[in-house]
Amino acid sequence: MEKYMLPKRVLWFCLVMQVLCSEAVALEEIGAEILDTCLSERQALSGNATAGIRYGLCLGYLKGIADTLNGSEFCLPETGETALITQRLKQVYINYALARQGDLNLPATRIVVPALREAFPCGR
Repeated sequence: MEKYMLPKRVLWFCLVMQVLCSEAVALEEIGAEILDTCLSERQALSGNATAGIRYGLCLGYLKGIADTLNGSEFCLPETGETALITQRLKQVYINYALARQGDLNLPATRIVVPALREAFPCGR
């Protein structure tokens, strides 16, 4: 009887992982949502608390992708203040996204990564 327990546990593990992974994919931001949060800077700086939170989400999202993929998908400059680099990431994404508005319904990573790859190619 014990020999059949391992396969059952493995099946349950796979099922749980599939559900968790499906949830994660379903919750991924789309390009338009990230663009909208990045465009909330002016409202955030004028004291709008909700816009401040949304703007922070933009910067955090872009910085998280940059920290994760820097050196493999693109190469950020070695020098510079973190705040300045983060602002540059934001501007690169905004310009790229506005030029490709037809793609804004795609998952945000499918827009952010090519934008950063184009702006910060490796091997220059």
